[in-house]
Amino acid sequence: MRLVAISLALVFALVRPATADDAVALLPLDADAKLELYSQSIASEVARALAAGQIDVVVVGPKMAVPEKARLIVDGTITGKADNITLTLRIRDARAAKVLATVPATASSVADATDQLSHKILPAVQAQIAALHVQVTQKPADEKKPPGPRPPVPAAPMPVLAVVHGASASSPLVAPLGSALEPWAKRDVHPLANTLIDMLAPPMVAAKGEQLAIGFEVLGYSMVKGEIPSARARVRVRIVDRTHVVWDRIVRTDTVVGDKGIAADALAARTAREVLAIVEPHIRRLVPAWR
Repeated sequence: MRLVAISLALVFALVRPATADDAVALLPLDADAKLELYSQSIASEVARALAAGQIDVVVVGPKMAVPEKARLIVDGTITGKADNITLTLRIRDARAAKVLATVPATASSVADATDQLSHKILPAVQAQIAALHVQVTQKPADEKKPPGPRPPVPAAPMPVLAVVHGASASSPLVAPLGSALEPWAKRDVHPLANTLIDMLAPPMVAAKGEQLAIGFEVLGYSMVKGEIPSARARVRVRIVDRTHVVWDRIVRTDTVVGDKGIAADALAARTAREVLAIVEPHIRRLVPAWR
């Protein structure tokens, strides 16, 4: 067994934690050489599942130390053959150095096992975080303080205008990219029909009564068929607010590796998520209201 490095593309999975003690360190997965090809996609789905539950995921490379803020550590193994895959994740207390829970998944394909694991890992981690919070917050009755004023309710995230089109109307990446926008943005997305990316400008954003618009133009999408297919994409991204063009760049993905027998539309959806993963750190840096 040898450690397999998790791609830096996972950085997009980081989300703002409820408290610093909620941070979870995701370590490289152990895998046989014949299965290491799947490590990146499995770890990506695990990170996305945790991020969807507002868990602060810290991706730890093979030569990195576990950050001090991490309260839990998640690592695991990939074993078996192509038609009998077993994925096992461990949840450990980063301070007490003990295993709190294990989350197994076994299926006839990597995709099915990964899907099982993605559904199991979030409630398992949330349960352990809740248990740790109970241990920390429990106090004798005479030490309890009267409740203070309720914290202000945070404002809802600002909506965003969106344009998605391609150099060819039949591009297989256009529809998956449009479908992935709202889950990725975690806010209302208002699509603009019959609008090209170059039409996005500050006056349009102001006229629509919104604060931000983001456009995607699919310039290229290629898929290499085979037992384990792969894909690459090239997408122009334009971000505009009421005063100026914030960002206008061409995003290129690395090779996105599919699973054995993955459908073409599922691989296109995975590629769309990788495009958004590349955009994520830039929009967070350039748009303060984005969270």
